[in-house]
Amino acid sequence: MQAFDSFSFLSTVSVSGDGYVFDLVKLIGFLGLLGAGAYFLTDFAKKRRIQSALSSEGKIVVADTCPLGNKQFLVVAQYGPEKHLIGVSPNSIRHLSKLNSESNDFQQKLDEAKSMESEEQDA
Repeated sequence: MQAFDSFSFLSTVSVSGDGYVFDLVKLIGFLGLLGAGAYFLTDFAKKRRIQSALSSEGKIVVADTCPLGNKQFLVVAQYGPEKHLIGVSPNSIRHLSKLNSESNDFQQKLDEAKSMESEEQDA
């Protein structure tokens, strides 16, 4: 009988469907607010990133990029009328050459830079 008395507190707890429904509505409302907050924060961050990219305060412009794989890129950076080919990797940034605007020798410099990168990886 004592074992039965120790579980007698269960009979005093009343389980009503309204309590669970209200808790479920509160949970869904909280998750909705959390999702809406995350959406607006990411939307704000995107707008801020785009505005900073579109700002014309700086004179250095990234004219073109070419991914080489494994976090390595070739970047054409333009400062006024001058264009420069830059190699970017996780460990270094190298100025490869100045590009002539009139001859458009980007493809030639790109091929040279790719061959240099492959030679460095082989070594």
